[in-house]
Parts: sequence; structure tokens; C-alpha cells
Amino acid sequence: MATAKIPIRTKGQTTCVHHKGRQLEFCCEKCQELVCPKCLSSIHKSHPVCELSEITPQKKQDIKNFIDRTEQNDQVQIGKYITSTDTLLRDNDSTFEKLSHQLRMQTDKLKQDLDMLTAETLSLYQKMKEDNSKLIQKYKQDLEMYDKQLKQQIQECKTALQQGSDLNIYDTRCEIDSQIHFPVKPVLGNVSFTSNKNPQGHLKLALGKVIISGQGQTSTDQDRSVSTSDGQGQSSTQQQSGDKGKKAVTGYKLLSETKVVEEWESPCDIRFYMSHH
Repeated sequence: MATAKIPIRTKGQTTCVHHKGRQLEFCCEKCQELVCPKCLSSIHKSHPVCELSEITPQKKQDIKNFIDRTEQNDQVQIGKYITSTDTLLRDNDSTFEKLSHQLRMQTDKLKQDLDMLTAETLSLYQKMKEDNSKLIQKYKQDLEMYDKQLKQQIQECKTALQQGSDLNIYDTRCEIDSQIHFPVKPVLGNVSFTSNKNPQGHLKLALGKVIISGQGQTSTDQDRSVSTSDGQGQSSTQQQSGDKGKKAVTGYKLLSETKVVEEWESPCDIRFYMSHH
């Protein structure tokens, strides 16, 4: 069932919204509405009323008080706030310039550390390569010397068989038992490297921690109604007691502290496993 719409007087309207053409001459103190003479015997019957001209002096004084209070207090304070925004802008720029500088410095340091670690590792590779090369070259020389000695001994054996006396055959046979041994293959240095397949998490930890808080928060120094969080994700509105019809100003308050989900420190390094057999 539809309810009847209550007529509302617009600002500046001089006639009654209930009785067409009737001039508004009185004020209903109970309803705080302007009424016409006919309202006194109908809608606002037996309500305390007064003539509109009687309350005009007080309304004028209220308006004057508002002007004085606003000019002397609110506007002065707002002027200070407006001026302070220039400082806020400078501080904001300076803050993020410093943060950006710190981030770049940390990044450069990590690059230098990584370059140094890479240089040390490459130096280790080079040293092991050179040591292995020396071992291999020495092994090759030993093999060549052994081959030369074998060829010489075989030739002596052939000569002894073809031309040697009994004594020569005897001595040659004895030399066979005292042959040099086959060169032993050297044990080379070995190193392995396993790259980190997912270094992103370690890089973030190495770079540092970023905590963001306060952005978008609405603050007010005025005595107004604000909406605050009760900690459970629901907002509760506190209404100021005062003039009727005053609208609540809704704001948002962030948590006082940023919640840290996880803290974990881990050295970002490369491990080398060396083995000698």
C-alpha cells in the first residue's frame, strides 16, 4: 500500500505547502516549521506557535554568530591547512626521493655483491682449470715417456734374441721383470653449479622490506561524525549530538599498524660443492 508523500517547502517559498496560496506568517515551535493561519486550526492545531517576525531577531543573531565564528576560527584554520599543503607536498616529494635513492643504493650494492661473488667463482673455476691442465699435461708426458721406454726395451729384446749371447739373454730377461709401471691417471678437481630456478623470493628478501600504511586515510579536526572500524571489518557510525538535521560526515580509518604476514631472513648465496677422488 503506497503511503502519501509529505509535501516539503522549498527554500524561499512563501506560501504554505498544505494550503495553496496561504502566506507563511507563523512558526510552529514544536515542529520547527513555518505555517499559515489555516494550519493553526488543522495540521498544527494546539501546537505552540509564534509570529515569524518575533523570531527574526534571534535568527539574525544566529546568522551573525555563524559569520563571526567562521571568519575568526574556521576560515583562519582552513587557511593554515591550505598553506600547510605546500609543506606536505615538499615533504612528500622529499620522502619518496629519499626512498628511491635508498632503493637504488641497495640495488647497486646487491649488484656489486653479486658481481664480486661471480668474480670469485670465476676465479675458482680458472684456478681449478689450470690445476687440472697441469695434471693432464704431466700425465701425457708420463705416458709418452713410458711409451718411449717400452719401444726401447722391445728393441733391446729383439736385438738380444737375434744376436745376444747366453749372458745377454739372461740380463735382458731380468730387465723385463724390473720394468717401470704404467703411469697412474691423475684425479682431477671437480666442481658443480646448480642455478636457482626461482630466485624472485630471495631477491625480494635481499632487497629489503616495504611497508605501506596510511594512504587514503581520512582525518578531521572538526567536531563531526566519523565512521570508524571496530576491528571486525564492520563500520560503526558515531553521531554527534547537536543541531537537528546535521548530516554525518563519513570517513575511513585504517588500522594503526600494518600487519606483517611473514618475516624470514635467508642468505642469498651460491653454494659450491667440490670433490676430489
